[in-house]
Amino acid sequence: MSESINKDFYKKLSYLGGIFTIAFYVGFLVIAWILFPNDATPLDHWLSDFGRYLVPDDGGAVWRWDDILGWQSYTELGIGSIPNPGAIFYNLGCILGGVGMILFFTGFLAYKNINDRVFKLGTYALIIIGIIGGLSLILIGIFAEDGIFFYVNKELINPIHHIATIWFFLMLIIIKGISGYWTWKIGLNPFIAVYAWIIIILDIILVATGNNYAIIEWLSVLLSLALIGIIASGLYLKDKK
Repeated sequence: MSESINKDFYKKLSYLGGIFTIAFYVGFLVIAWILFPNDATPLDHWLSDFGRYLVPDDGGAVWRWDDILGWQSYTELGIGSIPNPGAIFYNLGCILGGVGMILFFTGFLAYKNINDRVFKLGTYALIIIGIIGGLSLILIGIFAEDGIFFYVNKELINPIHHIATIWFFLMLIIIKGISGYWTWKIGLNPFIAVYAWIIIILDIILVATGNNYAIIEWLSVLLSLALIGIIASGLYLKDKK
């Protein structure tokens, strides 16, 4: 495969990966939200709640605040469970979205030969960290908060889900930090770099607070998806000139 064909292949891989990441995650999230048996908003439900195979039978939130004990799951409060028919869709969205994320960042190999040492290091860093982030999102989908593909065992599965979630958001912080410089250096609209650096604040708050605020998680994830879409669009338009 010639260098030009190889480069063109990776560029297309990045464009499609960006589209797949957003389409799969958001599409399956909407389906899971519609099928969720209880009322849920970004203020009282974390995204991972949609991937739980069991949810409260009283129609309330999965996690509830106790003035003494802090956040407690509904099971710790003795509340019964009902099946969540939308769980499999949310988890599939995470898995397929993670695959799309891996494709998106792998496509950055198209830009590995630009003659700038710092830029080249940034490119390889984005590829590696982006792949780790994608794998973390896949693990979040496989190991849901309370089970793995209908096998409910919170004690066994939850620690894996928790670790994968931490890794995912840590990778998002690094990705945004590097991509701000990367997009500016490659000549994309400066707005993209500013946007990437501003939304890092949400990830820092999320990690620093132990993900105690559902709305911060929603904003962090959805604005991160928007960043992927903006970068993919920016690269496509730049390459078409």
